[in-house]
Amino acid sequence: TGAVGRRRLAHQGTLRVTWRAAIAGILVSLTAHTAPQVDWLFPMGAQRGTEALAQIGGKHSWPLKAWTDDPGIAITADANKTGHFKIKIAKGVVPGPHLIRFHDANGTTPPRVFFVGKATDVREKEPNNQFLDAQKIDALPAILHGKLQTGGDVDAYRVSLKAGQVFVASLEAYTAGVPMDALMMLRDSRGVKLAFNHDAHSLDPRLHWKCDRDGEYVLQVAAFKFPANSTSSFTGGANLVYRLTLTNGPWLRHAWPAAVNGGTKSRVGLVGWNLKNDSVTAPITKDGELVLPVTAVNGPLRLPVLPRAEVTEREPNDTNATANEFGLPMSVSARIDRPGDVDRFAFTAKKGERCRIDLDSFSLGFILDAHLAIEDAAGKQLTTNDDANKQRDPLLNWTAPADGRYCVKVRSLLGKGGADFFYRLQLSRPAPSFHATVPAPQFTLNAGATNEVKVTVNYRDSYKGKLIVRTEGLPKGVTTAPVEIEKQGTATLKLIAAKDAQPQAGPLRVIVGPMGKSAKAATTSLTSAGTANGVPQGFPDYIIRETPHLWLTVLPPKPPEKKPAAKKN
Repeated sequence: TGAVGRRRLAHQGTLRVTWRAAIAGILVSLTAHTAPQVDWLFPMGAQRGTEALAQIGGKHSWPLKAWTDDPGIAITADANKTGHFKIKIAKGVVPGPHLIRFHDANGTTPPRVFFVGKATDVREKEPNNQFLDAQKIDALPAILHGKLQTGGDVDAYRVSLKAGQVFVASLEAYTAGVPMDALMMLRDSRGVKLAFNHDAHSLDPRLHWKCDRDGEYVLQVAAFKFPANSTSSFTGGANLVYRLTLTNGPWLRHAWPAAVNGGTKSRVGLVGWNLKNDSVTAPITKDGELVLPVTAVNGPLRLPVLPRAEVTEREPNDTNATANEFGLPMSVSARIDRPGDVDRFAFTAKKGERCRIDLDSFSLGFILDAHLAIEDAAGKQLTTNDDANKQRDPLLNWTAPADGRYCVKVRSLLGKGGADFFYRLQLSRPAPSFHATVPAPQFTLNAGATNEVKVTVNYRDSYKGKLIVRTEGLPKGVTTAPVEIEKQGTATLKLIAAKDAQPQAGPLRVIVGPMGKSAKAATTSLTSAGTANGVPQGFPDYIIRETPHLWLTVLPPKPPEKKPAAKKN
C-alpha cells in the first residue's frame, strides 16, 4: 500500500508540474510579441543638469529600454527594481517639452511627453489634503511633481509671498496625455479664496494673482474625471500625475512682436509678469526658429524667423477708415485688447491676385476664438472664416475680385478681449508646397512578412510635380521601394522583411520630396485624451502636436497557422 501511495503521490506531483508548465506556456504565448503598455510616468520631468529617479506603471516585461528625442536626456532602467528608471539630464538640453518612448523586443509605447525644467524639482509629500496640512514650499520658483492618487484627493501647497509680487501657478497634465481635468484655487492664511482657474488655454489650469500683502498662501489642486460623467466629485488614480510650476519671479507670456527678421539684429519686447527686462536683442540668424535664453522659469523664448520684419498693431484701428495700412506680404503681432474690440489691417491687391490670410492664437497657447473677414474699400464684407480645417484658428484663401484697397477684419467671435487675446496675423501670396503625414507613430513587421505604411500627401496652393516617398533608417533585412506620386493622395510604402531578418527595433523616418531636391519628413499627429468633453472641438493636441520620429519593430516570424482537423465521416 505504501508503494502504491508513493506512486500516486509521484504521479500527482508530475501532473501538477505538467499543468504548471502548460499554464506558464499559455501565459508566455499570450504575452509574446505584445508591445509594452505604460499608463503613467512619474515624475514626468526633471531639471536640466541633474539626475533623477522615475517610475512607470502599466503592463510590460522588464527591463524596458528608453528612446529620447535629445541625446542629452539619458534614461536607464534599474535592472534590480521593476518599473524604475534613472534619468540624467545634461546641462545643455533646451528646457521645454521633449518626447520619449519605452520599448523592448516586442514593440514600443507611443511617444510620451517629458519636460526638462529650469527650476528645482520638488515632489509631493502626503498627507497634504487638508488646508492646514499644506506642504510647505521653501523657495520659489519650484516645479512640483504630484499625483492625485485616490478619489476626492486634493493636494495643497503653502508658499510665502510679498506685496507687489505676481504669483503664477501653471499645471501640465492633460496636454501631456494625462486624462484629467484639473483645477487650482489660491487661498490666504484664513482660507479666503483669492484666485481660481479651471481651464486656461486647454483643460490644464493656469492662474496669476498680484499679492497685496506679505504672508503665507495656500494653493489647492484637484481634478474632475475625464471624460466627464454625471458625478461632480473630484477624481483620483495612480495615472493622474501632474507637473506644477510655481513662481513669484519672471514669467514670460509672449514676445512683442512675436517673430523676427532673421537678416538683421532687432529688439524684441517681452510681455509677462515680474520680468526683470522688458526687451531682449534678437541676433542675426538663418534658422527657421530662434531660441533665446531668458531669465523666466518658463523660458527659453522661441521666435519664428521671417524674411521680413514683423510689425505690431497700432491703435486705433477699429474702423475701415482707421485701419493700419500695410503692404503685401505682411506679418503683424496684435491683440484684441478689450471686449468688443475690432482690428483692421488694410492692403492693396490686383484683380485675380491670390492671397492667403493666416491667424494664429489658439495654436500659440492663447484663448482668442477669432473671426476673420475681408472687406472692400466701402466696408462691404466679402468673405469670412471662423475655424479652418477643424482647428480653432481661422484661415482664408482668397482671390481679389478687382484692383483696389481691402481690409482684413479681426474680432473675437464671442466679443471677448484682454491681455490673453493675443494673435499673429500673416497675409501672404501663397507659395506652392506639400505636406505629408502618416497615421501612427510606430509600426511592426514580422520576419518573412510585409506591412504597409500609408503616407497621405497634400498638395497645397497649386503645387505641381512628382514627389518621391521613401524611408530612412530601415534596419538590416528590411527593404522598401520608393513610391512616386504626382497629385494629392495616398502613397503606400511596402515594408518587406526577409525570412532571416533578426528581431530588432529602432527609429524610422519617412521622407517626401522632389527627385534630387530637398525633402521633408512625414509627421504623425500626437493627440491627448482626444474626447471633446463637452467643449466645442475639444482640446485634442499634445503640447507637442506632431513628430517626424517614427518607430519600427521587427518581430520573429509568425508561427504557422494550424490547419483544422479533418472531419471524420
